[in-house]
Amino acid sequence: MAIAVTMCKLFAALILGYVLNKLGMLDEHTSKRLSAIIMNAVLPFLIISSVAGIDGSGGEVLLLFLAGVVCYAVFPLIGWLIVRLIGVKEGLRGTYMCMVMFSNNAFMGYPVVSALFGSSAIFYTTIFHMLFNLMVFSLGMMLIRKDAGVDGYLEEAPLRPRERVRVVRQVVNNGVIASVLALVIYFCHIPLPEMVTETCSFIGNICMPLSMMVIGGSIAGYPLKDIFSEKRVYFITAVRLILMPVLVYLVMRLFTDNGELIKVATITTGMPIASIVAMASTPYPEQGKASAIAVVFSTLCSLVTIPVMCVLLGA
Repeated sequence: MAIAVTMCKLFAALILGYVLNKLGMLDEHTSKRLSAIIMNAVLPFLIISSVAGIDGSGGEVLLLFLAGVVCYAVFPLIGWLIVRLIGVKEGLRGTYMCMVMFSNNAFMGYPVVSALFGSSAIFYTTIFHMLFNLMVFSLGMMLIRKDAGVDGYLEEAPLRPRERVRVVRQVVNNGVIASVLALVIYFCHIPLPEMVTETCSFIGNICMPLSMMVIGGSIAGYPLKDIFSEKRVYFITAVRLILMPVLVYLVMRLFTDNGELIKVATITTGMPIASIVAMASTPYPEQGKASAIAVVFSTLCSLVTIPVMCVLLGA
């Protein structure tokens, strides 16, 4: 029942975003602004509130982080093998690798695991996916730009000081800062006043419905014919929603026998393709279209696979 209620809430917010897009109230420009608000202003409060009241073992959190490092070290290799297995043409290989590597563990993962396991699951999710931002804005961007034929990605002219700050802020964004701060609070056993935790929770909870509305709006932006006519997207979606969480489940079993940590890591890895892949490839027409279609298709499929995965894990 908890899974059914959770998916019903997510689906309702997604449909609302879809309808608002069709009514012209949630266009692409508005969605981008909302995404920036969620990632930079709302998400940090959610992460800080998630650490309040956690009584878990510090050793287990460290093992969770190490398991995440191992997984994110293996993900590029799996992505490389998959794109060659399905014969992705040059110019899209790096983009498809990003689809394999990066799940929507924040926008969709947080609402799901929070509803199933409580706010502490958000903290565990941020720890396991700590390398996500680093890899998206380094390896991910390099692969997409290489696909698009942007020469000299690693040999460009030295960046100006302002540009360097912008690049650093992309990697070390507010979400990453909040994650590190949450770790400090956790390991140093810093007590947070109720006024702080309740305020953070109040603001952070906006993230759940807003993120699903943005995803719903993005789905409305593409004709269903385009979404379902791309053949390779079926296979890449199966890899993203089935193979990757199975791999993470097996890796997690090597590091811990804590059922909640295993489930949180597995479920958040089983989320659809990260929307940031589509955002990063938007400037490049061919890569942008392929990634946007894959994000939308995998999101639609995840409405079926997420409940099944939760049931199989006994969440």
